Amino acid sequence: MSCPPVRPSPTYRLRVTRPRLAGLTAVLAVAVLLPALPAAAAGTPPQPTWHADEAVVPDARSAGRNGQGVVVAVLDSYVDRTHKDFEGRVLAGADCLSGTCVAGPAAADQCDHGTHVAGTVAASSFGVAPKATILPVRVLSYDASNGECVGRPDDVTAGIRWAVRNGARVLNLSLGPDVPGLSASSSIPAAVQEAADAGVVVVFSAGNASLPVTDSYGGAAVIVAATGRGGKLASYSQRGSGVDLAAPGGDPETPDVCTQADCVTSLFPGNRYSVAAGTSMAAPHVAGIAALLLGQDPRRTREDVLNRMLSTARPLADAGRGRVDARAALGVPAQPPPTSARSTRTPEPVAAPPAPTSQQPVTRTQEPSAPRTTSAPVAASLPPLPGASPTAAPAPAAPVPAPPQAAPVGIAPLPGGPQEQVPAWAAALATALVVGAGSATALTARRRR
Repeated sequence: MSCPPVRPSPTYRLRVTRPRLAGLTAVLAVAVLLPALPAAAAGTPPQPTWHADEAVVPDARSAGRNGQGVVVAVLDSYVDRTHKDFEGRVLAGADCLSGTCVAGPAAADQCDHGTHVAGTVAASSFGVAPKATILPVRVLSYDASNGECVGRPDDVTAGIRWAVRNGARVLNLSLGPDVPGLSASSSIPAAVQEAADAGVVVVFSAGNASLPVTDSYGGAAVIVAATGRGGKLASYSQRGSGVDLAAPGGDPETPDVCTQADCVTSLFPGNRYSVAAGTSMAAPHVAGIAALLLGQDPRRTREDVLNRMLSTARPLADAGRGRVDARAALGVPAQPPPTSARSTRTPEPVAAPPAPTSQQPVTRTQEPSAPRTTSAPVAASLPPLPGASPTAAPAPAAPVPAPPQAAPVGIAPLPGGPQEQVPAWAAALATALVVGAGSATALTARRRR
């Protein structure tokens, strides 16, 4: 992966409108906590999104057996294994915060980043490879003193080696400034090279400082820049000779306000969904496509996986080989897709029921001296109801502006464009049956690796 030199900074947040340090990776995410459903619950069917279409993912999933049988390690913060859209495909993993990995599920904390990243790889609803298995490796944890999710290079090094020893074929690292000294570490490139020697594909996010990057990981990792809707490099994304590929990461049209139309939709702890933007969101698209390639042919070598993705990418200036193309990488002939597989229409929102009284909002620390912008969370998706076509399953609603005091807000239809009609009976059942699909506490939109 490529990252430029990183200078010390007392904070590791970054807003879209104010690029600061090189090497930062963004996340603009808003969501709330609700009670979790059992891990064995049926997941939501694949939902149409602009970012899946941008990477030509829907055409490639079946050819790659949806990534079934492929283990992808997500080295990040805590991952909510109980989210129904993981369908029980998240392993126990390990906690590597001490520099020595301890096998077993990491304790839940207020860090939601890992769940969003893992969901982009393998969620049934928004995952690139919706049957892949996630191996969560915690290298970031919540620091109550500053409200950040942080880690150390030694923890990352230990996590890489543990994941390789425990069967991961692909590693995703969307880290950046949450690990001070990441790009200056000498132990991480050594661990990355060991992983490559073992035949493992290692994917890093490039960063969000709108600057050129250099490879700080020894040349054995895939460095991923972010594109916005339409395929251009995102305004915040790092770029240049250190980048290998670009993938959808989102680029908010309104600064600091993510919507489903311009950011990446994925999972949030507690059976919730959130929208986010950053190279942190781009990297798991590439990791997911690597899982599809290995699902298509488990005998593939690391070199073959990389060559397939690099040689079939669509040219894009300052983005290495260009924009990743899952269909081309898997050798799927271009053909008119079925309506249920691809859509250029923005997903239709679902009516929101009242929030349960037990719901507790996630607290967030606002970036000092920065204006606060809030957005409502994305409403939960529904699986097909009995007797309904799978294509009728409503997708999450886009966030809407909300007051700063975290008052409940309703989910509003997206402005403009054709609107799919939701039958009255479906809306009624959604209101009655879906826990937490409704009004929720608004949170500050922010960028974090």
